[in-house]
Amino acid sequence: MGKDIELAILFADVVGSTRLFEIMGDLRARDMVSTCLEVMREATEQHNGSVIKTIGDEVMIVGSDPAALTEWAVGFQRRQGGRTPPRIAVHYGVALYRDGDYYGRDVNIASRVGARAGGAEVLVTRPVVEHSTARGLEFDRIADVRLKGFNESTEIFIARERDAA
Repeated sequence: MGKDIELAILFADVVGSTRLFEIMGDLRARDMVSTCLEVMREATEQHNGSVIKTIGDEVMIVGSDPAALTEWAVGFQRRQGGRTPPRIAVHYGVALYRDGDYYGRDVNIASRVGARAGGAEVLVTRPVVEHSTARGLEFDRIADVRLKGFNESTEIFIARERDAA
């Protein structure tokens, strides 16, 4: 039996990886994507996140603190510079933990929001914004969107570093 756990769920997907494989060839492109995923793995572990799985050029990471995971994601995008940017989404909710993986509605929301992000973007949901108000982040509301497979709309924001003014 599994158990329900409240946590932050992050999905990151390397943008344009299909094109990279076409242009660079399988080995060079695989190395580039693998390097990006490995950097994400190492960095999130330093911020109390855990990589749950990789699926091709996508990674699923969970952590207990949605603000810390979002701060890491925004900083990661900034540090990527001109390198292959991932699209990242963070959601906070409840997931069922079973056999080393997480399942459920909130995992699906995080994944669907990730699919809407553009390269170098970090999209988050309302629960992440509510848990991140004291951090050095700003959130610009994009819209309420109807995610595939869901009856209710989900409020989505783009996360960025707070301007130092």
